Amino acid sequence: MKLVTWNINSIRPRLNLVERLVAVEDHDVICLQESKVEDGKFPRES
Repeated sequence: MKLVTWNINSIRPRLNLVERLVAVEDHDVICLQESKVEDGKFPRES
C-alpha cells in the first residue's frame, strides 16, 4: 500500500497541485494536513 502525506498549509491556493498529485501519482491513500479551510468552503469537486 502506498501512502502519500502532505502538510499543504492551505488547500485552496494549491488546488492545481493537489489535482496533479491525484492524477499522476500511483497511490492508495492521500492524507492532507493543515488544509485551513472551513468545511463549507472545502473544494469537493474540481
